[in-house]
Amino acid sequence: MPALQSDPVPPGGAAPDRKRRGAYPTPTWLVDLVVAEAVTAPAHPGADVVVVDPACGDGRFLVAAARRVRDLGGRPVVVGVDIDGSSAAAAAHALRGEDAVVVCGDALGHTWPRDVDVVVGNPPYLSQLAARTTRGGASRHGGGPYADAAVEFLALAVRMLGPRGRLGLVLPQSILASRDAAAVRAEVDARAGIVWSWWSPAPVFDAQVLVCAIVAAVGAPTERRWTDVVTAALDVPPVPPVATAGVLGDRARLTANFRDQYYGLVPAVVEDGAGPRLVTGGLIDPGRSAWGARPVTFDRRRFVRPTVDLERLTPAMRRWADGLLLPKVLVANQTRVMEAVVDRAGQWLPGVPTLTARPGPGVDPWRVAAVLTSPVASAWAWHRAAGTGLAARSLRLGPRWLAELPWPAADLAPAAAALRDGDVVACGRAVDVAYGVVDGAALVDWWVDGLPAAVLVPATSSQPR
Repeated sequence: MPALQSDPVPPGGAAPDRKRRGAYPTPTWLVDLVVAEAVTAPAHPGADVVVVDPACGDGRFLVAAARRVRDLGGRPVVVGVDIDGSSAAAAAHALRGEDAVVVCGDALGHTWPRDVDVVVGNPPYLSQLAARTTRGGASRHGGGPYADAAVEFLALAVRMLGPRGRLGLVLPQSILASRDAAAVRAEVDARAGIVWSWWSPAPVFDAQVLVCAIVAAVGAPTERRWTDVVTAALDVPPVPPVATAGVLGDRARLTANFRDQYYGLVPAVVEDGAGPRLVTGGLIDPGRSAWGARPVTFDRRRFVRPTVDLERLTPAMRRWADGLLLPKVLVANQTRVMEAVVDRAGQWLPGVPTLTARPGPGVDPWRVAAVLTSPVASAWAWHRAAGTGLAARSLRLGPRWLAELPWPAADLAPAAAALRDGDVVACGRAVDVAYGVVDGAALVDWWVDGLPAAVLVPATSSQPR
């Protein structure tokens, strides 16, 4: 083990506040659950088992791990590090009587050998989108600039494991699919495979963050995807074998809007004006728009028929709007299944974070919407992006991901016709046929269960202006 240099303990245990440090105690039941899976029998009876928690807090993971090692016939040697002096002192007190080293310091700044048997813990959750908790740049350990700080601890954990090592960590679920964590996920996969996972559809401690737990073992097969942590818990069916002809990005340009567009629209949104409609994600159902029938809130104002007064836009925003006033497909975000609607007249402007698909020359927007409105597309999206949504049972989609959606090899005319007629379920089944899906009843049933109730009854009138 390295010689750990302890930083001075702040007087009286003073430290930055809990939110800034990302420190949220883990429930005892979850600690015990993770430790039971992460700690296995030693190589031989009485052997030392080195256990490290690089963000140990009050030491509860190390206490449970030491007990587990002894129960399995080993001799625990535990090491805890925490950046907060009062937490490190509490851990040292909890571990009195153990062969333990607990120091106050930053584990991410230490150089660790690759001889640790087990790494356990619940590392800090520090969003990089908030000024109060950002590190101010890219991760030192392989994560992108927007990767949660917990990604750094995951990278550190896998690097310090010995040849039979295992890690058991509680992590924010965003790690499972976020782009900025991809390099660290790949590094873990290169050394270890996930052998156990747990996920909750509700927050389990004060951080109010959806979390998961994984155990990975060095040398284990890497057959499980990270998103399986969520999709297995939610019984999302696998994507069946499909016959494809390229991808959606070959036929449409996919874009997303961001906060600049949101704030740029604020002074221009009015109730029932003469300008183009503002269609937010909450107004998009599969195959139809609820504009004029379902109220929405925009900039803390309630609208029934929100429109955009183009004359109130800045020149840059006017150019943005003009580039979108053409036939297109709008795709909702943060939904259970993919929801897309056709703007056939090119008179809608998308809200944030609605996605836009602009079909290329000669590409029928109804066929684009039909592919997006299908069981295969929703299952594919879940297995690609599970864990990204703000809610447990929702997806946050991105234009790069959507551009990679496989395009069916066979004719989509029947699916597009069904969608134009307002029969969303018939559209989905027809797209499955175009993909060449065999025995897709279970997939269709799962998808129908996630559809909004309003679309299960075919539309009886055309969309409003």
